[in-house]
Amino acid sequence: MNIQITLNDTVYTFPAGITLAQVINQLYLPEQGCVFALNEQVVAKSRWSQMMLNDGDQISLFQVIAGG
Repeated sequence: MNIQITLNDTVYTFPAGITLAQVINQLYLPEQGCVFALNEQVVAKSRWSQMMLNDGDQISLFQVIAGG
């Protein structure tokens, strides 16, 4: 069975039972200087590998941008 998740307004299909860490790795998303929110709740990096995703979940990726 597959699930659909939305990452920053783009829909992706993954096998059921996938974790946030696996999605990050499979999509080659940056890890340094990034914050991921699952359904509007920030997920600590230490929990990425434990956070199982469900059909319809929404992930937001925020990157730190330095400026001056």
